Amino acid sequence: MNRKTVTRIAFAAVIAPALAFGAPAVAMADTFYGAGGSYAGPKGAGQGGVFSAVKSGHGHGHDHDKKGPSTIYIKGFETAGPWGAAQGGVISGTN
Repeated sequence: MNRKTVTRIAFAAVIAPALAFGAPAVAMADTFYGAGGSYAGPKGAGQGGVFSAVKSGHGHGHDHDKKGPSTIYIKGFETAGPWGAAQGGVISGTN
């Protein structure tokens, strides 16, 4: 398997769960933000994105015991150029 394929698989492994959990997070979110982009040029190409959401814990609905907000933050990137390829990501949350 070449390096580019491995990088794409690794990036997908980071981003796919984020997207899977991101959609429900938007549905429950009081506040959310998402952005992404991609680029390509003579020296390489890349893509990245960020998503965050906060749901307040004021005891509404099924959150009777919640004392504070639930949060999620997801950031990922993938880039490749003449000197190699890289990918990375961060997923963080509280409940």
